[in-house]
Amino acid sequence: MARKSRDVQKIKIAVGQRLQGFRNHQGRTQEDVAHEADVHPSYITKLESGRANWTIESMDNILNALDVSYSELFHNIDESKHRIDNTVLIQIIKLLEGRSIEEQRKALQLLKALYS
Repeated sequence: MARKSRDVQKIKIAVGQRLQGFRNHQGRTQEDVAHEADVHPSYITKLESGRANWTIESMDNILNALDVSYSELFHNIDESKHRIDNTVLIQIIKLLEGRSIEEQRKALQLLKALYS
């Protein structure tokens, strides 16, 4: 059985948007991340817009600069569906990591009270 063809451009766009979301959430500029990742700022611009191919080395440098793991970057990226930006959810999880179960439950109760 032949594998389903993937739309590589959609994947590039989703990855770029995810990178941009992490960078924006941290309040960092493209220039700042580029400098720390040892890449040109225009490369960050092209990556974030899905117009550049990335290498493992360049992606590793960028993820290290952003302090983001590969699993966070690729979590729930599905090229066959509309893009879901879950960078905020990931930040909420990071905030609660290392907290006691009681504190996590309080945070959940607060969110339920706000959004139920």
